Amino acid sequence: MTVGEGSVQLRVSVSDDVTVVTRAVDSGIYATMQTRIYSSKGLIRYYDAETPMPPTLNLASGAYHAFVLAGDSVPAAFNTPYYTGSTDFTVRGGETTSASVTCTIANTLATVAFDPSLDEVVSNYKVKIFTTSGELYFTPATVDSVGYFLFDTRNRSLGWTFEGEKTDGNSYTQSGIVEDVARATKYAFTFNFDPESAATGGTFLDVKVNESTVDSTHNVVITQRPQIVGDKFNLSDPLYYETNGGSETALWINAATELKRAWISCDKLTALGFPTDSVDLLGTDEALIAEFQSRGISCQHTYQEEKDLSNAKITLADGFVKSLPSDEYTFTIQAVDMSGKDNTATLSIVVSDAIVVTEEPERASIWARRATLLGTLVKATSEPLSFQYRQTGTDSWTSVPATLSGSSLSAEVTGLTPGVTYEYQAVAGSQASVKTATFTTESATALPNSSFENWQTLSSSAMVLYGPGEEMFWDSGNHGSATLSKNVTTPDETYKHSGRYSVKLQSQFVGVLGIGKFAAGNLFVGQYLRTDGTDGVLSFGRPFTSRPTKLKGYIKYNPGTVDYSSTSELAKGATDIGSIYIAIGDWSEPIEIRTKDKKLFDKNDEKIIAYGEWDLTSATQGADGGLLEFEIPLDYRSLDRIPSYLVLVASASKYGDYFTGSSGSTMWIDDLELIYE
Repeated sequence: MTVGEGSVQLRVSVSDDVTVVTRAVDSGIYATMQTRIYSSKGLIRYYDAETPMPPTLNLASGAYHAFVLAGDSVPAAFNTPYYTGSTDFTVRGGETTSASVTCTIANTLATVAFDPSLDEVVSNYKVKIFTTSGELYFTPATVDSVGYFLFDTRNRSLGWTFEGEKTDGNSYTQSGIVEDVARATKYAFTFNFDPESAATGGTFLDVKVNESTVDSTHNVVITQRPQIVGDKFNLSDPLYYETNGGSETALWINAATELKRAWISCDKLTALGFPTDSVDLLGTDEALIAEFQSRGISCQHTYQEEKDLSNAKITLADGFVKSLPSDEYTFTIQAVDMSGKDNTATLSIVVSDAIVVTEEPERASIWARRATLLGTLVKATSEPLSFQYRQTGTDSWTSVPATLSGSSLSAEVTGLTPGVTYEYQAVAGSQASVKTATFTTESATALPNSSFENWQTLSSSAMVLYGPGEEMFWDSGNHGSATLSKNVTTPDETYKHSGRYSVKLQSQFVGVLGIGKFAAGNLFVGQYLRTDGTDGVLSFGRPFTSRPTKLKGYIKYNPGTVDYSSTSELAKGATDIGSIYIAIGDWSEPIEIRTKDKKLFDKNDEKIIAYGEWDLTSATQGADGGLLEFEIPLDYRSLDRIPSYLVLVASASKYGDYFTGSSGSTMWIDDLELIYE
């Protein structure tokens, strides 16, 4: 759980003894249950039988709405209830929220009963119960069935039609309507023979409708799993004690129902004289629990039956903590309640006479070639403070001075090797912390086929930037332009930095007999999905978790005079503009681009972690008319987020998405490289 987050424990239960008109609800209700969580931005979580809810939901602080449904939401069906319920709840940072959703039946119910007297005057009879969107037929063979109706309009009328054959062989029909029926209400129709009315020329049916509320609910409980917290300290922070200088340390387990187990374990307990490294302090092995208690580890459990709440206090006695030799001790605590919900937490105690203690590094501070080392000053000293680090598995340490801010130590180390695991220690004078922390540098991920040597032509005549048997990384608008026998992005031997080819982006009008559109020569990381009319639907981005600082490459650009314009950004007669931009961000999926709807890439997208761009407003001046070396720095908007996707786009006409540019604009690119520092 990160800062600013809280958690919600969702436990969805369906009462087994719920009945509707004396029939037990089908256990299949579990398989149809769906849970939706909404924030102010809309739907953020969805769970069903195929995507079950995880044990814990970590959500940003704020207000939420939970909506739960179960069953089949059909207009009309026999014995098929549909339940819905919702609630609002608020999540607060560092806390676990408890809320309850009561799902009630959403249907209007109907039953039909036939009096035996009907058989004297009518045969082959049936009754249709119907709404504006659904209908059900009841016969003497289905009198035990319950009809479930859902209303999707404001018209809440429940109609009925009786059909049968009279003894004289003629058909008989009678209809009626029950107005303003309510949900969660059963309407019991009873059909009788009325001889008095029939004798006077009226209808011979006597129809009675008995209305009764259906007391049928499903309880869906949103509650917390057991919570484990330190007593007057934060469990996420290690406790530092000098040798023989510790004190009593306790933590609490709080549960929304009765606790079943409270395990504590540490891999150093047997070395300290304990019979095992772990024990269930609420278990049945009383002798083992007593042994742990005599050695300084005990548990006091209280269960409030009337409130269905539990509290358990696990205590490490003062004498036990003081007796710990210099070392780092990790205690794992696991709690399980009677409903099967569990939680695990870790208590870290560092015992040392060292002046400084090593701290674990923050993930976001670990780059490909640099990292920030962290430590804590635990007592005042005049000794010089530093860190020592080395690649894991090697013998020689490298030392760097530490910066002290309050009691926090830090040092940035550079020149590291990408994708390598390092270890480090905080040091005061010549005395190192007993704790050693490790980290692994990010990989210096390269761009595949970045020299653009590998190509092939598909059966559609589109040229693509990957060889046979290779995976696609780059793509272009060729899939669209090739339908009119043109490729706007091609390999080229005229200008290159290395190898055989560069990639040539040539803007041009793509069409037949003047019918078509202007198309910019383009290149992007992603995939061309399909053509919508004469417009493209693209997927920008490939999975990527490294953090480069620059994009380097070689380029030649010859802009032409704009002869196609559909935007005020660049008028006809102006000089065309080339464009290259790169972005890394924490998107959950590639970005869909639709030129028809002008759903384009937004460089101000909040998901962007780092961004860099270069607009080419004039022809480049490469050596001897060749390619010019360039670099585009990446401007990091966040230093504490890790990317999930890379976007990189080059275009010979910046406003090609608006079908604006010059049919004379051409760009050559070669040897693109991501620079890591």
